[in-house]
Amino acid sequence: MQQASLSAESPSGPRWVLVFLFLCAPLLFASNMVAARWLSGLVPPVTLGFGRWLVAALVLLPVVWAPLRRGALRRAPAGILALLALLGGVVSVAPQYGAAAYTSAGNIALIAAMSPLLVALIERVVWGVPLRLSVVGGIACAFAGIAIATFRGDLAALLRLEFNPGDALMFGAILAWAGYTALLRHRPVGLPPLLLLWVVAAGGALGMAPLLLLEWSSLGVPELDVRAVWGMLFLGLVAGIGAYGAFARVVSQVGAARASMSMYLIPAYALALGAALLGESLHAYHAVAMALVLGGVALGTVRWPAPARLRARPLST
Repeated sequence: MQQASLSAESPSGPRWVLVFLFLCAPLLFASNMVAARWLSGLVPPVTLGFGRWLVAALVLLPVVWAPLRRGALRRAPAGILALLALLGGVVSVAPQYGAAAYTSAGNIALIAAMSPLLVALIERVVWGVPLRLSVVGGIACAFAGIAIATFRGDLAALLRLEFNPGDALMFGAILAWAGYTALLRHRPVGLPPLLLLWVVAAGGALGMAPLLLLEWSSLGVPELDVRAVWGMLFLGLVAGIGAYGAFARVVSQVGAARASMSMYLIPAYALALGAALLGESLHAYHAVAMALVLGGVALGTVRWPAPARLRARPLST
């Protein structure tokens, strides 16, 4: 019997590794949000983003020094590398940290939930990738789960939403993330994954430098205490290297649209961690939302075998 498969192509390694990375990447991204909230009011958004990428770039530099000296970057398309660094390192990071100061958590969750749909549309428009019905159904199912959790089961509250400049910042960040995710599928094949990650980290820090100077000229140079330093170290190692590295590996194996479905697990992880670590209460609508999210992720990522009556049958001779 043909088995349902998570992978769009033969993974380079055991399938359990791919499944682990698919489940682990959103957990690491969720930890980024928790840490950012922990540091809110202590570190300005651009300073936080710059510090995160600076830590990641410095940690990765000794690891990628050998291929850098051999000129590995000279053989890679500079335009694609620059675009990956701009989208994944600058435009998708700083606005997210800034949006939280202007908009509600509900708006952020709903806008972020648009990412898989945007990825699928970008792949369809730019590269002509077919838009599979199961992916569209999975996106709709998971988005409904996010909406139920965001509005605590009162979907009439959706009609009372108010939008502000923070929503525009968040949408710009999610659109950039969708572009980065789709472009990852077309990254330079011969470039070592950690070297590509270093390019994104170093490019992100470099691209944020002018914004950092503007922030400091407006708000003053922040005084970073031990908590801020440890927070940026955590963000650089866990959110910068761990999350981006795991997610890039999943994209390379299952494609951008299906890999982006893992992002729906972020609020599910946040809900579980909040209940386990912070004592937050769970309600019936949480169970409904979780079921829809997990069902949508399964529908959009697992490649189910075609029904027997739809499979091509060999001609009899």
